[in-house]
Amino acid sequence: MSLAQLRAMPDLGECAPALSAPSGRADCALPRAPDNLARVQLAWEEARNGSSELTALRLLFDPQLAPALTEFEWQITRGWGPPTLEQLRRDRDQKFFTLQWEDAERRATVEAQGVRDQPSRAIAVVLERKQAPLTGEFSSLRPRPFPGFRVRWLRRIEWEGQVHAVLWGTSLSPAQEAMGEQSPAWVSQRNYVGIWRLEPATATRPRRWRALWERLTGGDDDEQPQRVLYVDTRDVTGDGTPDLVIELSCETCGATADEVIVKTIRAGKLIDLLAKRDLYRAHVELAPGQVRIRQPEGEDDQGLTVSTYAYDRGKGAFVLAREERAPTPDR
Repeated sequence: MSLAQLRAMPDLGECAPALSAPSGRADCALPRAPDNLARVQLAWEEARNGSSELTALRLLFDPQLAPALTEFEWQITRGWGPPTLEQLRRDRDQKFFTLQWEDAERRATVEAQGVRDQPSRAIAVVLERKQAPLTGEFSSLRPRPFPGFRVRWLRRIEWEGQVHAVLWGTSLSPAQEAMGEQSPAWVSQRNYVGIWRLEPATATRPRRWRALWERLTGGDDDEQPQRVLYVDTRDVTGDGTPDLVIELSCETCGATADEVIVKTIRAGKLIDLLAKRDLYRAHVELAPGQVRIRQPEGEDDQGLTVSTYAYDRGKGAFVLAREERAPTPDR
């Protein structure tokens, strides 16, 4: 089922605003039905053709009505064959099972739980899309910033007639993305954004990709852990060429930003158009020739500080054009 079909399902009506984003995740309650499902967690990413592609679907059963593990395992085995992974973990009087099936493109996981001497019940089933290998001119692009690296987003861009790639990657699997903060791996996640240039072949070597700029977040060396919240390539300056926009979020920032970066390439060199750090729960709005940053004033949200940065063609960067206070939207 495509993401467009999921968006049209009446059962997911309450998640319609979240599902409208080109990439993201959602956690939605489901109405009571004979399948005894209680919630669904989804993750989707923007594909290279501009459409949105579902990467993970985690279905959670009502704990009181969940099906027996043996029944559920039998149903999946009929279509997928025997599981490729079986794990059992015990914690005091509880037992936890993980069964996994996979083929070349997809992975299915059943999570089950039960009291030690009682039959186990399936508490969730996860369907996720496996990482597809890079093809074409990207086949020789092989960043390895950390173990378990997975490409979330890849764009081909031409700056000044030269081919570049903008790459956004993560250490999270699609299923962990769908679980969000509920996943044990969420806190320790690592993220990567890089700009690579495709250099032409010479007499001594074939053409190759070379990294021009890279940013890593997370890991043990990160004193103030961040994660990459948003990446896009769009014309922010209004000069007709794409720019790279990155928003980063802190460990406690949720879906708000604590840093925003806007970059481009001119005359073969990387140019910083805007770099603002130490933001406080910021919301960033982009328009041609303008970046607006809204930050609440204090913990109690007494108001907003709205900073508007305009593109100065003479300086070749965004400069502060206006700063003002505004009431919170609900006042």
